Amino acid sequence: MTFKKINDSEQENIHDRSCVILVNFNNKELTAIKTVSGFVGIKDRIVVNSKNGNTKIKDILDGNISDDNDEAWIEKAVIFNNIPNNRVMAFLDSLKKMKIRRPLSAMVTEVSIDWSLNTLIYNLKEERKALSKGKTANHNK
Repeated sequence: MTFKKINDSEQENIHDRSCVILVNFNNKELTAIKTVSGFVGIKDRIVVNSKNGNTKIKDILDGNISDDNDEAWIEKAVIFNNIPNNRVMAFLDSLKKMKIRRPLSAMVTEVSIDWSLNTLIYNLKEERKALSKGKTANHNK
């Protein structure tokens, strides 16, 4: 499987909850992100960190979040679920205006919904590396 740019992705309703999953942001960043998300009409925000890495994305969306992950990582990510592309792009553009370094970003797909947060973050890191080298990345489950 290869990746697509987030603004080229067709929006598919994989899970009914319209929200954004915010990964590894500190309180100051979360305050700014709350403001940004409110401006673009994203009201539902789920905050997680690397301690929640063993939790599947579907379980995070359903509110069943475990904190038993021993694998610590520091990457920040924003994962969109059931959010229209124009709002996603407005959100990411607003982060830039607020001087928040662009985090890893993804939309929940029919494949990634069954991945753990650890797996999703790993694949996003690999995509970023591949993009920086002008290559494509293959996702690992």
